[in-house]
This record gives sequence, C-alpha cells and structure tokens, in this order.
Amino acid sequence: MLRLAATVLLVVGLIASGANAQDAVEQAYRRALEVTPTPASLQREQADWQEQWTEYTDERADLERYRVAELELAALRHTTVRSARPSLSTLPVTCVDTGLSGCVVNGTGTLVMPEGTTLHFQTQSGSSEEFGVSEAVVILQPDGEALRPVMWLFGPLGVLDPAIHTGYGEDGEMRAQGTYVALPGYGQGTGRHWMGVVFRWNGAGTAPTEVDAQSWLTDLAERLPPGLSVWKGPGFQWDALIAHSPLWQDTDGNCCPTGGEVVVDLKVEGDRLVLGTVSVTDAVLTVAQSVDPAVLEWLARQQQCQYWAGEEPYDAERASQIEEAVSRLRCATVEGDEATLRTRFVGNETVLALFDRARGQARQ
Repeated sequence: MLRLAATVLLVVGLIASGANAQDAVEQAYRRALEVTPTPASLQREQADWQEQWTEYTDERADLERYRVAELELAALRHTTVRSARPSLSTLPVTCVDTGLSGCVVNGTGTLVMPEGTTLHFQTQSGSSEEFGVSEAVVILQPDGEALRPVMWLFGPLGVLDPAIHTGYGEDGEMRAQGTYVALPGYGQGTGRHWMGVVFRWNGAGTAPTEVDAQSWLTDLAERLPPGLSVWKGPGFQWDALIAHSPLWQDTDGNCCPTGGEVVVDLKVEGDRLVLGTVSVTDAVLTVAQSVDPAVLEWLARQQQCQYWAGEEPYDAERASQIEEAVSRLRCATVEGDEATLRTRFVGNETVLALFDRARGQARQ
C-alpha cells in the first residue's frame, strides 16, 4: 500500500542530488500530468499552488516539499489504476487498487454509450495515512477478457452516482455535441465544495477528454444579484445538464441559506461547461411581492423595537438615542397594531405565520 513517507524520501533524494526545489516540483508535476485522467484539474490545482508559493515567501521550502510529495503520490496512484485489469466477476467484491487500505466496494453499475459500448463502474471507500477516510470511483471498459480503467476520480467524494448526458436538455434545446460522463464529487465538512469532473466520451478506441466543470461557478457568481452567493457544491440533473443550489445572503450562517434558489441551464462549449439561462428565485423579493406592505412594515418595526428594548441606556446620549428610536418606531403601539393586522388578515395563513414567526424570534 502507498505510503507518503516513501514519497518524502524520494523528494529528499531529488534535492540532495542537486535538483533545486522548484525543479523537483516541476518534474513531479510533469510525471503526474502524464498519467492523470484529469489534466485540466491538475493544471488548475498547480496554478493555485503556484499562487500560494508566490504569496507565502517564508514557507516556500515546506510548500515545495509537500507539493512534490502530493504529486509523486498522485502519479503513483494514477499509474496503479491505469495498470489494473480486473474481471467483471470480481468488480462487485474486490476494489480496483486506488491506494486505499481497508477498501470496500460500495456499489457497481453500468453506463451504456450511444454507440453501444457498455462501461462498468465501481464506487469504493477506504482510508489511508495520507487521506484519512476517502472514496473513489472508477469507470472501466471491456478489454478482451478483462476490464480496463478509462476514467476515475479520487475522493472524498460524497454521493457517487456516475451519469451520462447525450446532447439535449429537458426543454429540447441542444446543450452539447456528443456524449459526456459526469463523476459527481463533493469535499468533506460543511463546505461541501464541488470536486466532480466531466469527461467527453470519444469512443471505445480513444481516451476520454476532461471537460472543465469548475470555472462556470466563477462565472455564476458574477451573474447573481448583489448580496446572494452559492457557498456549497450545487446539485445536478446531469441527464438534462441542469444545476441548482440554494442561495446564501451575506448574513446567513453556513448551515442555513435564506436567499432563495438558483437554477442554471448548462451547456458544453469546447472543453468546458458554460452558463446558459440563470434563473434566480430571490427569497426577499418573493416575500416583498407576495406580502402586503403594511405587514412588512409592522415586521420591520417589531424587529427593531425588540432590538432597542434590549439596549442599555449606559449614558445620557445612549438613553436619548433609545428614546428617539422607540418614539420613531411607535413601539408603544406595536402590539395593538399587530392585533389590528391579525383581524384584517384573518384566514390568511401565510401572513399569520409571519406574525407567529416574528413572535417566536422575539421570545428566543
């Protein structure tokens, strides 16, 4: 099984033999680039590392040492997967070697390409000293009596459900020329960042091509209304090339988005996913459009009155500020105004629920 310590020894040997640290990084990067099925992702990762190396001048030696170790380990894992030739009968019970110890097969399945090629996939989980608990997904195609890996992705990946897209969206619009295989993946922790990849299927005799499945998220951030963001990895409906995500406001907690939802029609242009239609349901605007202004005005007054009621008049100036705010907001009549509005909107469950929620927050 793979061990990072062995890779670190290799790094030390490279440096001791006269190669400077940046040369060692470049050499390791080139080796990994030759064997990875996802060169675009590796190039982006290397560019991010280079930015970090440029910024943290006092930590360059450590950054270089660990980057070489990462790249050498990645190259070894990719080479190991490439050389695997499992049989179809062992796929449900024996892990394709991806460098994980204690590996278990979580699932297997098939993807049938339009020209008739049947691909087989295996999802697996295990652990290692380098990665902790991790997952992998491997896509294989028949190669004589065995299976040959043609696409794979290392985790942590979350829910593993490979899918294909063959050109059209739900609306019948052409979204892509050709067939594409998506390997969903999400990072660990509450961030749950999108880490998946997409491949263009080039036929049984040609290696698949990685499609950039990341940069569209940067473009999406520029298309969203001010104050709304996608903080976590989106969900996808790959057969229709649709992505969707809740939206976070700047004041939201990581757990609890309150800004509405965005749905995106994606397309494939060249070797990247690009934005089509971006549809935003803005929660604040939706409420503003559907709730009587008198109710919204009362809700704002009630919240602000609760705020000022909890403030301490620690000196004369602060006491004057509190008195002015309470008078301006008509806090003395806020409860009577609520009763009047409840009578006016009796039977309107949406409005009454807003009053109840406001009261509930006030008691917390």
